Amino acid sequence: MLRALLIDLDGTLVDTAPELALALNATLRASGREPVDDATVRGWIGDGARALLEKAFGGPVSEAVWQHFSLVYGEICGLHSTLFPGARELLQRLADDGVRLALLTNKEAAFAHRLLARHDIADLFDLLVAGDSLAVRKPDPAVAGHALAALDVPADEAALLGDSVTDVRTARAAGLRAWVVGHGYPAGEFAGADRPDAFVATLAELDPQALAGGADRQSIH
Repeated sequence: MLRALLIDLDGTLVDTAPELALALNATLRASGREPVDDATVRGWIGDGARALLEKAFGGPVSEAVWQHFSLVYGEICGLHSTLFPGARELLQRLADDGVRLALLTNKEAAFAHRLLARHDIADLFDLLVAGDSLAVRKPDPAVAGHALAALDVPADEAALLGDSVTDVRTARAAGLRAWVVGHGYPAGEFAGADRPDAFVATLAELDPQALAGGADRQSIH
């Protein structure tokens, strides 16, 4: 029986690459740098907004650069992103079934809350653990451990749904089942120890209870 599902945000529930690219490129231009294409930005997503900036700038950024990005992204966050097909329905179905839902993201809390609110899915979650909520972030097992403790659900009655190698490693480190969607920003190869327990073609086709009960592995289409 699945009692809790821990879910990643960027690339799993919401396609945020377009708006992250807009904010990042606005910041690069303001700093006299050349913009980058969307494909490059997609390859950088997963470690939080400040880490995204550091990847684009090639190292730590000044507070002025961070503040510029924060202002631009804060204004457009949720306006140029879209929920992946089936996301809202999946969350609602799980909530209606009494499954506890925790959002585990490396995105900073202010942006994560705004994104959830603008896509009208904030009320479906019991808990949000953001990239700046704790002293550590995914894939540190303390992130999932914190969520499980807050939900009062043991690891063997929960699973983690994500889109990246980081999510698989987070699940493995915390003793959780790892499920990966067939869209998003993988940031690595799902092989060896980084291979999840199940690949999910689309959120609309995901049957969490069937997977938790040992159903055959689903495949990415």
